[in-house]
Amino acid sequence: MRRTGTTARDVQEVWFALARRHWRSLVLVPADEGGSAAAIAASLADVGRRLRETPVTFLIMADPLDFASAAKIVAAFDLTKQGGSALAVAPTGKVVVAVQPVVVEPLGLAVTEAADAVVLCIEVGRTRLAAARRTIELVGRERIAGALLVH
Repeated sequence: MRRTGTTARDVQEVWFALARRHWRSLVLVPADEGGSAAAIAASLADVGRRLRETPVTFLIMADPLDFASAAKIVAAFDLTKQGGSALAVAPTGKVVVAVQPVVVEPLGLAVTEAADAVVLCIEVGRTRLAAARRTIELVGRERIAGALLVH
C-alpha cells in the first residue's frame, strides 16, 4: 500500500470497533485492483498483539493466492475456532489476513467466506465506486464488518 494518512490512533479505533464483534479471523480486502491492505493488517495485528493476552497471528498475502495457500489460510481459521494448533501458522488466538483485491483475485473469496469478519479497505481518491460495489457483491454485504477509508 502506498504511504497513507492512516495514523496509529486510527488503527487503534478500528481495533476497538472490531472488538465489539466476536471474531477470531479477520480478512482485510482492498476494494479495487492494485490496492493493498497489507499495511493496515500489519498495524491492526500489532495493536492486537499489544492489547490482548490471546496471540494475534498476522498473515500477509503479497503474492496472488493459489489453491494450496487459500486452503492453508482456511485451515488456520478453522483452528482458531477449534482452539487447536496443528498448523504452525495459526496458534489459537486471532488471525488477521490481508488478501489481494477479490475483483482480480477470486481465490480470496474462499478466504473471506471462511473468516468471521471482513473489512473493506477503500483508498480515498483512488478506489472506483464500481469496484467497491463489485467487491461488496462478491464478498457479500452480510460478511462485511465495516469499511476503512484510507487516505
